[in-house]
Formats: sequence, structure tokens, C-alpha cells
Amino acid sequence: MSETKDFFKEYCRFVDSVTSTPSKDDDVFNERIAELSKWLKGNYARMDTAMTGLAGEAGECADLWKKLKFHGKELSEENRQKMIDELGDICWYLANASNALGVDFDDIIRRNIEKLQARHPHGFSSEYMKKK
Repeated sequence: MSETKDFFKEYCRFVDSVTSTPSKDDDVFNERIAELSKWLKGNYARMDTAMTGLAGEAGECADLWKKLKFHGKELSEENRQKMIDELGDICWYLANASNALGVDFDDIIRRNIEKLQARHPHGFSSEYMKKK
């Protein structure tokens, strides 16, 4: 048992050694929050809400998908609508993130399309891109 305990102690020492200072020190963390808030022009709270909300909602979508795929959850219209609702929640948090950055949501989508077009030049075509 001692060998296992020593292994986990060593692992925890390793984790501590590679963890950033703002992740371990409240004063340094608070300084970083102040820097981020200034960089975001006072929108740190909005961005923090958006990032944690995105993680939570993506987790809810993934959990529902997992249950549909592996646990025999009913392939019903109700569960389809639940997935749509969760995707809508993701969009809500994406809009909050775009507001925090001071960028229009459609600009984010356009940039994503441009990035994907460069990566996959024969895989996307849209009239919307012609309106830029």
C-alpha cells in the first residue's frame, strides 16, 4: 500500500510543479483577473459567465448524446427537442462571449468560415460569404 501512496504523492508533487502561479496563488490570480478585465474593457464577468456556461451546456449536450448512444435513452421527439434546447443555450453563451469581446456574432461565424475554407478549400460554399 505504501508504494501506491508514494506514487500518488509523487504525482501530486508533479502536478503542483507544473501548475501555473495564478492557479495556485490568490493574490496573483486576482492580479490576472484585473489584467483580463482591463483587456476586456470591463467585461470579465460577462466572459467568465460565457466560458463557464459554454462548458456546462456542452457537457449537458454531450451527456444527453452519451445516454442516447450508450444507455438506451429513448430516441424520442422530446429528447430531440431537449438537444435543440441545449444547443440554443450554447448559442446564448456564445453571444455573451461575443459581447464580452465587443465583436458581432456574425463576424465570429464569418471568420470561422474563412478559417475552414482555407483549411478545406473545396468543402464550403455560401452566398453569405459573397456579401462580406
